[in-house]
Amino acid sequence: MLRTFHWTVCAFDSLAALLDGLQAQMVDVLVLQGSWPDVAERVVSLGRAVPAAALVWRVRGGVTVERRIAALDAGVDVCVEAGMPGPEWDALLRSLCRRGRRGGSPWRVDLQAGALAGPAGQRVPLTAAECAFLVRLLNAPGHRLPREALLPEEVRGSQVGMRRVDVLVSRLRAKARRLNVEFPVLAVRGWGYMLLPDGS
Repeated sequence: MLRTFHWTVCAFDSLAALLDGLQAQMVDVLVLQGSWPDVAERVVSLGRAVPAAALVWRVRGGVTVERRIAALDAGVDVCVEAGMPGPEWDALLRSLCRRGRRGGSPWRVDLQAGALAGPAGQRVPLTAAECAFLVRLLNAPGHRLPREALLPEEVRGSQVGMRRVDVLVSRLRAKARRLNVEFPVLAVRGWGYMLLPDGS
């Protein structure tokens, strides 16, 4: 239904698959469907993974007011009933995206072109690893992320992996400098990295 309104939609069968998919995709809005007893825990996990994304919980009948309140308190932006018409979904998602962009970054990763695109037309070509790194940062603008969170799952917890992130950032900085682009990533000493809050 949302594809008819030109939204890019990806569906996942499990929270683990969704969290894995978020490693390589820019996300403005996440829509949760279903009624789980642990929805608040799921919302907290998603909020940590993509703090800048809006969260919508699409519920079917039988979800109590208390569970909706718990979900809203955990970070859901809005609960909607199943059966909401397509034009209303479109309007809701557009509204959430407008609200989200105020705190978001003007930088974007163009996954199709494999490039970092800046607000003034800057473009920096990226490798797949650089794309994945920047997607993680762009999904959390203004939040500092530990090096561990910026690593692929298979190398987390190793010193070699941690060093790999620093080398990747160093190469990105050099590449941006050669193209006269101010690199929008800040190193947080002893912690990791963050996207500069205003993206510049």
